[in-house]
Amino acid sequence: MPSHLLAYDADCGPCIRFKRLVDFLDAYHVIDFMSLVDANELGLLNKVPESIRFKSFHLISPNGDIQSGSEALYDLIALFPLGCHISKLIVLFPGGKQMTRFLYYTFSRLHNSSSCHLSNNTRHTSYNHDA
Repeated sequence: MPSHLLAYDADCGPCIRFKRLVDFLDAYHVIDFMSLVDANELGLLNKVPESIRFKSFHLISPNGDIQSGSEALYDLIALFPLGCHISKLIVLFPGGKQMTRFLYYTFSRLHNSSSCHLSNNTRHTSYNHDA
């Protein structure tokens, strides 16, 4: 049974590819997936400020802690096989966190420049994403 939930924009091409990559790398099947809209409607994103709720992906741990965007990547990577070691190396490597943020924000520009959007049946009709 999955122990973590990844909330992502299910209406976005780059975000869907990111979800598929995470699903492929999740060899232990500890991550479940849900759209940002559904997670928000279920109240799972209540701890996330509304101003950033639809701007990135969110990783929700079993204890209810939520990490978002580039800050969530370290915990996400740690869930993959050998990921714990890779995540520690990134954090310990001089400039590793900055490089990770740079790569994340570079990738997120794909989302911002694409035709990604939430469906019109939600109260958020236009926003910018990080992933």
